[in-house]
Amino acid sequence: MAVIKKKSWPKIFNLMKSGKKKFDLRVADFKVKAGDTLILEEYDPKKKAYTGRKISKKVIYVFTF
Repeated sequence: MAVIKKKSWPKIFNLMKSGKKKFDLRVADFKVKAGDTLILEEYDPKKKAYTGRKISKKVIYVFTF
């Protein structure tokens, strides 16, 4: 299983961390499959820098069309 790191803007990061946002919909510009681990790294676009906060989520479903 792969570990995939992706940027997450503060608003979305906080919603994911709190559990209010249960899924993330992204453009398919990377390979991912169920069972992979997604590491969301909070990124501040105003400072153009990572904040150091991270959350780890296991991919349970990949929607394609």
